[in-house]
This record gives sequence, structure tokens and C-alpha cells, in this order.
Amino acid sequence: MRRRPTGTGVAPRHLAGWLFADLFLVLFLVVLGMVASDGTDKASGTDRTPKPSASPSAASPSPSRTAKGPLGLDPKRHTFTVSLSSGATGRASGRGSLNAVDRKKVVAALDREIRRSGDERRIGMVITFGVAPQAQLGAATDLAEDVNRILKSERPQAFCGGNVGTRPFWSGGSADRVEIELYYINACEGQG
Repeated sequence: MRRRPTGTGVAPRHLAGWLFADLFLVLFLVVLGMVASDGTDKASGTDRTPKPSASPSAASPSPSRTAKGPLGLDPKRHTFTVSLSSGATGRASGRGSLNAVDRKKVVAALDREIRRSGDERRIGMVITFGVAPQAQLGAATDLAEDVNRILKSERPQAFCGGNVGTRPFWSGGSADRVEIELYYINACEGQG
């Protein structure tokens, strides 16, 4: 049996640097997991956030969260479709306005969706798809843009200020309808 000569191999002091690097990586991942946590235990569905106490310091909300979630735009979209009168896609492309019946349909659909899903929040972004065959792509986009203008002019109080993003798009399908996606904002200055 041969003996290993002393002084050969890897010295433990050379491994110490790798050990600290590995420990730092584990610590980094633990901290990253704590920061990314939203305070709920997804597996059990329980809330792990501390309950508010009666002390005055606990009365003010956290600057990064509201009662409805983290500050900013809620990533959950709320979609609804509005069927318009025959020829609505073509009418919007020329003059840029829908008839009174279609305007009322769009505003009523918005009001229904806000009552259903708004939870006393304001709208932070609207994406509207004018639905039409590809041959009417431009007219459908004009229809979507017109619907966005109608929503902002008829229900300005539903939006979080005047700089709310509205985007018109085209979607393939049978003409004369729009699909509207709403994104709420969890905290809007002046909302109260």
C-alpha cells in the first residue's frame, strides 16, 4: 500500500474562498426570495402579512403597498366585448365618431365592468381591439381609437388622471365589435 506524499493535493485554505462564495450565493438567494415575496403563502392560501395594530404608527399605509395590493398597475386584465351596430367599423374610419347608440353601448359596458371588477379603483391603462377582417385593418384600428376617446371623454372620473395610456389595436374576426382590456391602478393620487 502506497502512502500519499505529504504536501500534495489541494490545501484547505484554497477551498475557503469557494466556501464563502457559495455561502454568499445562498444568502443572496434567501434575501431575493424574501424581497420577492408578496406576503401570502401560495400553497396554503394564508396571509402572512402582519395584522394592523391600534398604535398610531400602524395607521399609515406602507408606501409600497395599498389595501388592494402593491402600488402601480394591477397586472390582471379585465376584458369585455361590445357588439356595435352594423357598419360601425367603416363609420369610425372616416369621421372618427360612432353613432349615439354605439356610444351608449360602449359607455354602458364600461360602467358594468367597473361595477363588476373595479373594487373602487381607477383605470390605469386601456387596450382596445377593433375587431374586423384583415381587409378592414385600418378601419378597425380607427374604431378602437375612437372607442378610447369616447371612454375618456364620457367617463373621465373612471381614469387615473389625464395621462392614462390608451392603445388601439386590430384583431381579426367579424366586423363591428370591440374588445376592451382594462388594467386598474391600485393607488391613484387624488383617489379617495
